[in-house]
Amino acid sequence: MFKSVVSKGALACLLLGAWLAVALPAQAREVTDVLGRQVKVPDHVERIVLGEGRLIAAVALLDKQNPFARVVGWQNDMRQLDPNTYAAYKAKFPAVDNLPLIGQASEQSVSVEKILSLKPDLAVFSISGHGPTEHSPAADILEKAGIAVIFVDFRINPVKGTHISLTALGQALQREAEANDYLAFYDQHLKHVTDVVATLPAGPRPKVFLELLAGAWLAPGHTTGVSGLGEIINTVGGQNIAAGVVPGALGDISVEYALKADPDVYIATGNHAPGLLLGEGIRQDQAQATLQKILARPEFQSLRAIRTGQAHGLWHDFYNSPYNILAIEALAKWIHPQAFGDLDPQKTQDTLNTRFLDTPLAGQYWVDAAAKHL
Repeated sequence: MFKSVVSKGALACLLLGAWLAVALPAQAREVTDVLGRQVKVPDHVERIVLGEGRLIAAVALLDKQNPFARVVGWQNDMRQLDPNTYAAYKAKFPAVDNLPLIGQASEQSVSVEKILSLKPDLAVFSISGHGPTEHSPAADILEKAGIAVIFVDFRINPVKGTHISLTALGQALQREAEANDYLAFYDQHLKHVTDVVATLPAGPRPKVFLELLAGAWLAPGHTTGVSGLGEIINTVGGQNIAAGVVPGALGDISVEYALKADPDVYIATGNHAPGLLLGEGIRQDQAQATLQKILARPEFQSLRAIRTGQAHGLWHDFYNSPYNILAIEALAKWIHPQAFGDLDPQKTQDTLNTRFLDTPLAGQYWVDAAAKHL
C-alpha cells in the first residue's frame, strides 16, 4: 500500500533523509513547463519518474528506441486502466514488469518517499489526472530535495498543452529535434482541419454527445465539457451538448438531458471491458461488436444519432495523449463527413507509426457503427 503524498513520513524523509537529495549540477538548463514555471533541469537527465504511467506515450516520441531507458519509476495506472497498451510495451520491453511503482491509479496512492528513494533527476507530473497534480504538495517536497519537477498537460487543453508539454520535455531530455519534428507533423495535420472548418457555412454546428467510458462507467452520461475532448469537438466545428453544463474537462449529464438535446452525432469512448473495446491489439470485429452492445443500452438507444447510424467509437486514451491528432481527424470526419471526405485518419496513424514510434499503435483505435472504414 502506498502512503499519501502529504504523509508525515514524506516530510520526515525530506528533513531527516537529506542523503536522498539529488543536487543539481553546476550546468543546468532552464525549461518552461505548461504552468509557466521556469524549472532548472540537469543537463544530462538520466533518471526520470513519471507521475502517470500513460505519460510514457510522450516519452516514446522522444526516446524512440527505448522509452523506458531513463524511467526509474512510474504509477500503475496504465496496467490497471489500459491493460492492452501495457501488454504491448511489456512484450517489447519485458523489464517494464519490474519497474518500481510510485503509486497505483490515484494521486492519494503516490508515495513521495518512494520517489525520493529512486533518486530521480526529473519528475514529470500532469496538471490533472491520476497522479500528483499542480495542487499536490509532492512537487514542492521534491523540489526542496533538489529534484527538478516539470508539469505537462495533454488532457485539459489538449492542443496547446501538447505543444507546450512536448517542447518542455524535448528540452529537458535533450530531444529538441524529435519534439520539433513531431510538432511540425502535428501542426500540418491540425492546420488542414482548422482551414476546412474556417470555410464551413455560418449557422448552427452539428450537435455532438461524446460519452466517456460508455458501458464501463458507473452511470450513463459521463462526458466532457468545455475543455478536454470538448475542446476538440469545438476545434473541428462541432457543438458539444454538454458544454453549457459541464464547466471542465469531465463531468456528467443526465439521460433526460441527452435525449432532450437530440444530438446529431453520438461518440462513445472506451478501452476495456465491460465497455467499448478499442486500442492496442483490438480487432475491428471486436470493436464493432462491443460498440453495438453500447448502442443497444436502453438509456440511449432511442437517440436519433444512434437510430440513424451517426454513432461511433473512439479509443478513450486519446483524451490524455500527444497522439490526439488522430482523435481530431476522426471527429472532424464524423461531424462534417462531406467537408472532410478526403481526410484519412488511418493514413495519419500509419505515418505516426512509421516516422515517430518504434512501438507502433497496432490495433483498432476508432470504429463506425455502420462498419464504414475511416
